[in-house]
Amino acid sequence: MRYLSLSWKMLILLLSILLVLITWFTSLSLLHMNQQFNRQQAQRKAQGQQYFQLYNQSVDQQLLSWMQSFADLQNLHEAAHFGDFSHALALQADSLQMNYAVQGFSLFYDGQVQLRQGDIAQDDAHALVQQTLLEQRPISNIHCDKHCTKSLSLPLLNSHGDVAILVLETTLTDVLFSLHRTLSTEVAILKRRPGDTLAQQFAVLQASDHEQMRRIAQYVPDDMSVDTILRDGVIIFFDNSSYFLHLIPLNQQAEETHFLLMVEDVTQGMQDKQRYEQQIFTVAGSCFIAVLLLILYITRRISRRILKLAAALPLLAQRRYAEFRQQSLGKPGMFQDELNTFNDSVLRLSHELEHLDLQLADNTASLERMAMFDTLTGLANRNMLQYQIQQALASLAQRTGYVGLLFLDLDKFKTVNNSRSHAIGDQLLIETSQRLRAVTSAAEVVCRFGGDEFVIVLSHLDSPSQIEELAVSVMAQFTTPFTLEHVAVTLSASIGISYTNNPQYGGDELIRQADLAMYQAKNNGRNCYVVFNEKMSSDLAARLQLEVELRQAISQQQFSLSLQPQVDLRSGRLFGFEALLRWQHPTRGLVPPDEFISVLEQTQLIVDVGYWVFERSCQRYLDLMGLGLHDVIIAVNVAADQFLQPDFALRLADILQKYQLSASHFELELTESTLVSHVSQTLDAMHQLKLMGFRFAIDDFGTGYSSLNYIKQMPADTIKIDKSFVMAMLESSSDYQIIVSTIAMVQKLGLQVVAEGVESLAHLQLLQQYHCDLAQGYYLSRPIPETQLADFVREQVLQQNWPAALLRRPEH
Repeated sequence: MRYLSLSWKMLILLLSILLVLITWFTSLSLLHMNQQFNRQQAQRKAQGQQYFQLYNQSVDQQLLSWMQSFADLQNLHEAAHFGDFSHALALQADSLQMNYAVQGFSLFYDGQVQLRQGDIAQDDAHALVQQTLLEQRPISNIHCDKHCTKSLSLPLLNSHGDVAILVLETTLTDVLFSLHRTLSTEVAILKRRPGDTLAQQFAVLQASDHEQMRRIAQYVPDDMSVDTILRDGVIIFFDNSSYFLHLIPLNQQAEETHFLLMVEDVTQGMQDKQRYEQQIFTVAGSCFIAVLLLILYITRRISRRILKLAAALPLLAQRRYAEFRQQSLGKPGMFQDELNTFNDSVLRLSHELEHLDLQLADNTASLERMAMFDTLTGLANRNMLQYQIQQALASLAQRTGYVGLLFLDLDKFKTVNNSRSHAIGDQLLIETSQRLRAVTSAAEVVCRFGGDEFVIVLSHLDSPSQIEELAVSVMAQFTTPFTLEHVAVTLSASIGISYTNNPQYGGDELIRQADLAMYQAKNNGRNCYVVFNEKMSSDLAARLQLEVELRQAISQQQFSLSLQPQVDLRSGRLFGFEALLRWQHPTRGLVPPDEFISVLEQTQLIVDVGYWVFERSCQRYLDLMGLGLHDVIIAVNVAADQFLQPDFALRLADILQKYQLSASHFELELTESTLVSHVSQTLDAMHQLKLMGFRFAIDDFGTGYSSLNYIKQMPADTIKIDKSFVMAMLESSSDYQIIVSTIAMVQKLGLQVVAEGVESLAHLQLLQQYHCDLAQGYYLSRPIPETQLADFVREQVLQQNWPAALLRRPEH
């Protein structure tokens, strides 16, 4: 790109603005001067018209006064005829010629000429007499032929009331002379005639100076139109003089042929105008040059200062601060301006940069140390982890052995963090780090990998079994609940283990393997450790693919409900249904819940799906009410992540309000692990929901903690015996005793007992024998797809074909 300095850009811009302003001012001044000159000439033209009319009227008044006075002197009003008056008038011819320039006169009576004296146009006189008789007043008229004359008529009366018309004719010489003398202009009367040029179109009939008029006619432009001269006038130049020509019609008629020409010498005015124009251009040019020099001086000064600073600025990047300040100093001027302010700011910037550079040098070491450790827990961070792994792997080249990693993730930490506060979450992480330090030696490096993930690096191992021993010790640290703010929080950890004895192994690969093993531990139910094997990579890929397909299932609405009936074993009637989630995959077909429920829970998708299940259950309950079933219960499974949401109760209330249903129609099923992991929070949520009217069931009882101490604290309504005990109770005496004792203990607490997995009449009869309250299983009914629910109710329940036929009371 072409370079154009800032000074030139400013100069061009300012000069352009200045040039526009000067041009505008000069044009405005010249326009004003021309307008003033034109106004003056218009005034002169108006004066000419006024004086011409004034002198013309003055002649009329003089002649009329003389005629009226003469008639009075002759006592015409007492005369019986006009003979004596006519004789006396003839004697006044010389006097009229001498005093009033009267060329002739006539006296008309009864259509005849009584007296005629001098040269007078008879046709014009007769026309004037007729008009005077018609209007009965004096009439003045100008007519031109070879020269212009003025005719004036006056009606006269005798004693009998007869009317005679006296017509006088005089020249316009006196009028032109008076006009020439008063306005100091040459005047002439022109007659328009056919011609090619403007000079040929006019003939001079009378003029104050015929020779001057002839010369002027030679300089009138041939392309000038008569209308233009009439409207604007015209200026002509000859003999170093300037003349302005005004053309005025003698009579304002449609087709005027006679004009009054006024020729004014405007030489002095035009010279004044030219001098004024020269002064304007001189002043404008002088101002332009002066401002040009001033702008050039200012812009060059700015450019020199900026270029000087630009040349010195690279010294700042080289940290040569003193040299920069030496080069950027400028000479102090008489007045301070923005350049001085800018220069001072740049100098202050150099001092501040130098100070920051010193601070940076002082803090670099401490920042490097901080970059290697986690600020919250004080443990090593990822940067230190990478460094320690590389050091440990490098040491394998000098001695045989193993390097191992424990990748630890806190189970359900996100739920605790969201349901309580981030401050509680931070305290949990700090105490976790302290417990990990307690079970590791100085040779083992504990790192916080991120969030709630921790990594322990073990070097100089003789056997991989040492890693598993440490994993067991770590898991033991989580058996004791965390006590924070007088609240007990129970956490567990899932641990992945990887190890190698190859010094060329990559640290990132070792971390990846431990991470995969940790995810496998979560899939195995959490609170355990798993050692990496190659099959986990393919399992992870399959799980990730399943997660993608689950997200598609949610967006494409591939989920549906199936409802498994629950039977009251005492009355033999339908008690309710359990809502079960089903996934109809477009290519895999019906996917078993065991394959995708755990993935929903791990990816937090279970929260949105759980609300969908509850809303779908409300829709199905409306269908049941439409069929006449108003007192059944629908049990809905609730995952821990969903149940511990802060707005869980509010969301359920909104859904119930949407469908105008009562919470008493629904039973929320919670697993023992959900109840025991967050006891205080779970109790608060359960009591809130209980006040809304919800029932509670503890699902999979017997597979978890099975603590009656917890059950007594909770507002539960139902205990569900896991199907694994029911299905094995006929073959296993221990399972049989568990069921019998559970039924007895739970019923003593005033709760209902539901037995899952009833698949034969023998199971059913044994449960009836020990007074189990409710049962569900394949023997009673398989889960019913929601699309078939209405048919099942109409054909089986309402027709009383079910479940009475399936119930057989045992014989006593």
